[in-house]
Amino acid sequence: MNYKQLNKRTIREGFNDFNKKNPHVYEHFEKQALKAIEKGRTKISAKLIINWIRWNEFLRSTDKSFKINDAYQSYYARYFIEKHPEHAGVFELRKLRNEQDGPFMKVEANGQVTFI
Repeated sequence: MNYKQLNKRTIREGFNDFNKKNPHVYEHFEKQALKAIEKGRTKISAKLIINWIRWNEFLRSTDKSFKINDAYQSYYARYFIEKHPEHAGVFELRKLRNEQDGPFMKVEANGQVTFI
């Protein structure tokens, strides 16, 4: 089964809902991405940042059920670039299987993502 069959919504819808309910996750994501950029990193892994957040939440939180779906990693990278278009090149993005043109990006036929 895929995400939509299991959750009755798309990954993007799931991400949007999760992000609204857990704004601290994006705040941590943004802070760590900007820290890496300030240190001169030109390529950043969204997966690495999400796993850093998971580890720190595990250590700090009393909520034993807190989870970040792996499917949301690329959406956090895209959301970061929407907020910081000057850093559009730090995450390597590919067209997602379910991705259509979005409000801040255009997906070309060859899978190249262009931020508007």
